[in-house]
Amino acid sequence: MSRKGKHLYEAVDAIPSPYIVLLLGAYFLLGYLTQLVEDELPTPLRDSDINRDTTDRVSEESSWRYLYEIMGEEPRVCGTEYHLNKTRDMKAIVDRIAVTANQNVRTDWQIVTGDYFLKSAAPFVSYYDRASNIAALLEGESGFHGNGTIGSSILVNCHYDSVPYALGASDNVIFCAAMAETLARMSKRTKKLKHNIIFLFNGAEENPLQGSHGFLQHPWSKGVTTLVNLDSAGSNGKATIFQVTDPRILSAYKAAVTRPSAQSLGEFLFSSGVIPSDTDFRIFRDFGDVHGVDIAFTKWGNLYHTRFDRPEYIRPGVLQWAGDMLLGLLTQLADRDDIGHKVPPAGAVYYDYLNWFVVWQSPALSLLVDAAAVLAALVSTAHYVWLVGPRLSTVRELAFAVAGRVAALVVGAGVAALVTLLMVATTVQLRYLSRPWLVVALYWVPYLVSAVTASHLYDSWRSRKSGLNRSIRTLQAMTATRVVLTVLLSVSMCVPSLATARYALSVPLLMTSVTSLVTSSVVRTVRLKAYQHLVLECVVSLPCVMFTMSLALRLNALLLPTVARSASANPDLVVAAVNVALAAVVSAAVSGVELLFSRRRLWLSLAGLGAAAAALALTPLEPYAASVPSVQRHYWFHTQITTYNINGEQTDQTTGVFVSRQDAYTTERVLQALKTKGIHLNTRTDFEEDCERHVYCNLPLYRTSFARNLARGLFLYTGGPTATDPPAGLALSSRSCVGDTCVYSFTMTGTAHNLITLVPSEGVTLTAWTLSSPASPSTQWGGRPLYVIFHSVATYTEPFEPFVFNVTLNMGAALSGAALRLSLHAHRLHHPHQYSAEYAALLHSMPDYFNVASILTFRNNYVF
Repeated sequence: MSRKGKHLYEAVDAIPSPYIVLLLGAYFLLGYLTQLVEDELPTPLRDSDINRDTTDRVSEESSWRYLYEIMGEEPRVCGTEYHLNKTRDMKAIVDRIAVTANQNVRTDWQIVTGDYFLKSAAPFVSYYDRASNIAALLEGESGFHGNGTIGSSILVNCHYDSVPYALGASDNVIFCAAMAETLARMSKRTKKLKHNIIFLFNGAEENPLQGSHGFLQHPWSKGVTTLVNLDSAGSNGKATIFQVTDPRILSAYKAAVTRPSAQSLGEFLFSSGVIPSDTDFRIFRDFGDVHGVDIAFTKWGNLYHTRFDRPEYIRPGVLQWAGDMLLGLLTQLADRDDIGHKVPPAGAVYYDYLNWFVVWQSPALSLLVDAAAVLAALVSTAHYVWLVGPRLSTVRELAFAVAGRVAALVVGAGVAALVTLLMVATTVQLRYLSRPWLVVALYWVPYLVSAVTASHLYDSWRSRKSGLNRSIRTLQAMTATRVVLTVLLSVSMCVPSLATARYALSVPLLMTSVTSLVTSSVVRTVRLKAYQHLVLECVVSLPCVMFTMSLALRLNALLLPTVARSASANPDLVVAAVNVALAAVVSAAVSGVELLFSRRRLWLSLAGLGAAAAALALTPLEPYAASVPSVQRHYWFHTQITTYNINGEQTDQTTGVFVSRQDAYTTERVLQALKTKGIHLNTRTDFEEDCERHVYCNLPLYRTSFARNLARGLFLYTGGPTATDPPAGLALSSRSCVGDTCVYSFTMTGTAHNLITLVPSEGVTLTAWTLSSPASPSTQWGGRPLYVIFHSVATYTEPFEPFVFNVTLNMGAALSGAALRLSLHAHRLHHPHQYSAEYAALLHSMPDYFNVASILTFRNNYVF
């Protein structure tokens, strides 16, 4: 060893152990500062700040006017009269913009009927009658051809309808307002863009996804070459690109957007079903071969689809960012030569760094980058071995260090798991719903304290055998951490479905491998005290730590509200597992620096931090609060369930309120509220046997995705809902047979939203129906195919026109007996004026933190 490196074997005084608590506190503060960077928004511009004919900036003040005009004062539920009125207002807005435009703007109100089979986790046929879309086309140089067909066009889509129990300010009026403002600004241009831009204000997204499918029948859709889909699962922050099938838009986005937000990790979560939702992006992709990007707000997801999705909860600057992003992106896209034609769908791996810049790569290039990260880690490992001395003992001690890192990880995760199980058994779950910062105390601190303790215990054993000084052991531990990350990344590279998520490992690994060459070279060259070494490691790792903290903050912003509405019995187990993994990834950049601290009285310092976390862990804080707001979501079906035999005679009828399970405490909190108010009702909670004997448990069902929660629901026996006019029902209009083939014609009356289930009897086969979608079963029930049709009248009409449909059956041996079991679930989604006095009083008696989605339902069961 040269004299320059002799200090590597000289003792290094440790940092006093109490300072490790300050270090952890500094990193928690850094997490808060990272959150502030994440939440930074542009200064809102007023109309007076820019010229009225400005085409490169938007006015937030003007966007707010559009938002209030589009939103109105009530939910805009498809099939209601208010939705129709707001559709008229939406058409008036684009017409007004067209009149004052410098460029040619065409507008259209499309009313369309159709159906399609939606392949999802709970598939069904979606039939829509007269769905409304408002479209505005900003004509570019591509324009229209001489034969009347449309030239190359960019499609940008939002939806102005809402769920029944929310004004939908963020979902999705915020983007519709940004689109209207963007259209108004772009229409003032003096020069045409190269391509048309179609602004689609979709009137039936929540229905679900029917408006986008209907637009594919519009003549303008034939010229669409790429898509920008805009939606929301939150209320604030910067909307994130989370699905990409046309990387050309990523290139334009990177060039045009100054505060970008994009994470392909979201694409993995979405496509894998971890996030159980869907957007119009799927419809355009699967049914229209239209590809592009999907962009959505995800922050403040606890307001999504609740009565708190209101304008007052949208922060200043959100509309400014949305408008600036959209205006810049569309202007950049519409002047690109390569947008003149469609391209085959292509994936991408993409992420932004603290909203400062975007990195994106093709999947093939991303795999090479992952391989480069592995290679860099191997080089950094070799550099460490060279630094200490390329001897067998160096490699052996490094192998022991790897085992120590794994042991610390396992101990930390194990303790966090035990603490979580203890909390689930003794306190209240979902406490982080109203206090997101609690995940740090509940999961991160137990993991970190335990992992640090295990690391020091392991090091106390090995340090006596290796003889390496404190700084070298720290470098050794950090190298060992990179070895563990290298193994994990290498394994994940063999799993294609993880392609869009691997950067969460490869980027930190690449960054730490490169910085380790710097730190280890400094340590070799300069004799550093322990605190100097600590400062060096913390400073050079800062970019990596902030990147991983940013991922953790975004993932939790999406995960916590999603888990809270998942109906899971133990949501805290999922949150704990994800947050322990996040804590491990975030701390990986500095994993090993804990060895620079003295072990003397270390247990006392860590015990104090652990005790504070334990106090919070065992405190039964209330998860819900209307003032935060952080509500408990409820779906209540005031229902009448009637069964008829093959002769059309009523054999059974039940009335009451079915409360669908939405989280771990739905049933408990409803029963508790009834008891508190002194309301005595007969109740039932176990429907397992009913689910075996009846299709969908003989309970009301609005969406097939709700079926998984039926058996664990709560039924309150009350009087029935107010009858519909005409009564909801389904009648056999005619039956004609030729040989073994019979055609049944049915007429349905009642409401604007319905679910129809059909189960052929044993030996009977359903071969065709009058819908345009293939007669494909949605699932199996009792060993028989189950067909599900979601039917809606998507634009208000009075009176309700009966729905007539035919099914063709191959009767087999059942020519003279029962051939078909059929159920109609008729729903009134937003009719509070039709609540019975009893039901209205019941709703009124519930706590303020309940967010009740109330549906009036008639389920009729038939045999034909």
